[in-house]
Amino acid sequence: TNDLDDRMARHNQGKSQYTKSRVPWYLVYAERHETRGEAMKREYEIKKKKSKNYIKWLINNRK
Repeated sequence: TNDLDDRMARHNQGKSQYTKSRVPWYLVYAERHETRGEAMKREYEIKKKKSKNYIKWLINNRK
């Protein structure tokens, strides 16, 4: 997304079917990418790990 504040507001306002029953949402990690394709590739890499330990490591070791 280009606007993280707006995205988080929509999640917390229940405007997404998946997120509305899981509020509140907090942003704990974000990365900036030059293109949408790069961002989507990175999101896929992170989600592919499926490890809570990896996600915790990623958050604690952000640049």
